[in-house]
Amino acid sequence: MTINKDFVMSVSSHSIQNQLDSSQGCQLTQIDHGKKRLTSKPGTQVVFKRTDQLTESEQQQMRDLFFRVFNKKMTKDAFERKFLYTPKGYSYHGLMLHEKTIVGASSAVPARYRFFGQEHIFALSVDTMIDPKHRGGCHLIKMINLVHQGLINDGISFIFGFPNEQFYAVQKRLLKYEDIGELDYYVLPLNIGSVFPKLKFLNVMSRGFCKITVRFCRIPKNSEAGRGITKVVDKQFERHRYDAGYSRIALGETAECIYKIYEEKDGIRTLYIIDVVPMTAASLARAVKQICRTAVKTVDIVIYVGKPASKPAGLWKAPDSKKPQRIRMTGKLLIPDVIDDSVFKMNNWNVNISDFDVR
Repeated sequence: MTINKDFVMSVSSHSIQNQLDSSQGCQLTQIDHGKKRLTSKPGTQVVFKRTDQLTESEQQQMRDLFFRVFNKKMTKDAFERKFLYTPKGYSYHGLMLHEKTIVGASSAVPARYRFFGQEHIFALSVDTMIDPKHRGGCHLIKMINLVHQGLINDGISFIFGFPNEQFYAVQKRLLKYEDIGELDYYVLPLNIGSVFPKLKFLNVMSRGFCKITVRFCRIPKNSEAGRGITKVVDKQFERHRYDAGYSRIALGETAECIYKIYEEKDGIRTLYIIDVVPMTAASLARAVKQICRTAVKTVDIVIYVGKPASKPAGLWKAPDSKKPQRIRMTGKLLIPDVIDDSVFKMNNWNVNISDFDVR
């Protein structure tokens, strides 16, 4: 099934992709694209702090900066879940100060990962942001290098992220990050009118067709995911990653699906499959079937973003030309010889939206 441009534009308003464009990258003017380059103001310095070293005032300043840069509010609870509910009990922050006020920041959040049977703590690059009035100079690179050094000091050997287009150029050219790969979009357009507005009158028929198609999809026999790199899902991760806005569906005694529904442009209700635990081809297929049974009348489109070994049963893969946004994954080895270059091969990763800093 071909995914129409009308569809991919419809999921770019208040969706996960829109959030990704803010929290995973930064709005920069340091890169020369033919525009006048700004210079840093006198009295500006860069410092490093862990989250547990931040004062209440500094935490508030970071939240205020987040709002100024991304036009999105971050509550105190969200800030604490994001940066304090981690395996270390804190995260890492490079801060740009102008007259003792935070005007720039770049952060990294530690997380537990299994790397071919051995557990390591990796770090996720998040929330690189600079106040528009203070952009320019070399403070951005200094902030990020301080974060890298803080990670090294704690024995964290690898940092990765999902940069937007602008920050991707910075990572590649100036920070020497390497490509890991690009995630894919898989969709189930329950209401065909949400994809082709002129066919809205066929919504009842399309829902029935999708429901029947999913019902008769075969559950894969190969239940093991077979990926060497995967996050550790425990109570700490659950507390860090999910709030009351997420819903769950039981898939058996030990399996479950986490999802979230967003209302997009033109009132289109989009259900994002955030994660399936454990993530196997069989459990993902069961999640799609269960969602179809329970949500077929309440949502218009189901989307899963990830890099599965094969196409999830019951979903259609969106062609690259129709993706709402390219989601690249990049990384950088910080400590030699702890892990090897296999970390840069996407086929080794069990990765999806749950690995992102997306709320």
